[in-house]
Amino acid sequence: MSDSIITVQDFVARVLNGDRAILMVRHAERPKMDPNDPTFGDALALTDEGCRTARELGHVLSPLAPLGVQFFSSPLTRTRMTAALVAEGMGLAGAEIPVEEKFGNGSFYYDDPAQVLDVFRPENFFNACFEYFRTGEQRGFKNLYAATDECERWLLDRFTLHLCVVATHDCYIAAFLAAKKAVAEFTRENWTRFLDGGAIFVRADGSREYALVRAGLSDGICGVGGKVV
Repeated sequence: MSDSIITVQDFVARVLNGDRAILMVRHAERPKMDPNDPTFGDALALTDEGCRTARELGHVLSPLAPLGVQFFSSPLTRTRMTAALVAEGMGLAGAEIPVEEKFGNGSFYYDDPAQVLDVFRPENFFNACFEYFRTGEQRGFKNLYAATDECERWLLDRFTLHLCVVATHDCYIAAFLAAKKAVAEFTRENWTRFLDGGAIFVRADGSREYALVRAGLSDGICGVGGKVV
């Protein structure tokens, strides 16, 4: 099986050509996070570069604005900022952006946030993720496939326009795409960068397709200066 990885420009073209789509977007660049913070950096705002690139992603998506766009965001500061700035870049400043805890610390995927904080120590973050994606199970997490099905149902039940943009977090996007087999195997090298996304395309016949969408606006993965090492 080959990976389904497309550029954000290809994503725009597909929606303009008739597919409806949900795009779960990783937030833009943030400062480095305290690994012992039980809120997972709830209060961290975007950097100046994060603000700039979030607006830029909105500009790239702006041809889709006339089709009808709805937004959701996780409750964390950086995701709410990302959603608002993407909307601004699309020419939709002031758009309603409902907040949903299940895209944040009350995740579809988390079963016990305290255990998740323990499992996801910086030195073990990627190994823990990759084991979860490979086996479908991880301490502190719900079953990968059941959680992904729940997430997709939630989104589809609320998907009323042509495009839905959801500002969320990297591990949730990667988990969704791993469960849907859009990416055969995640590594540090192909991880979701800031503003990359996971797409659900809904065709006219109701069938669905999934893809990792590369925004190409940042190569950071772990905060300011967080390059692949």
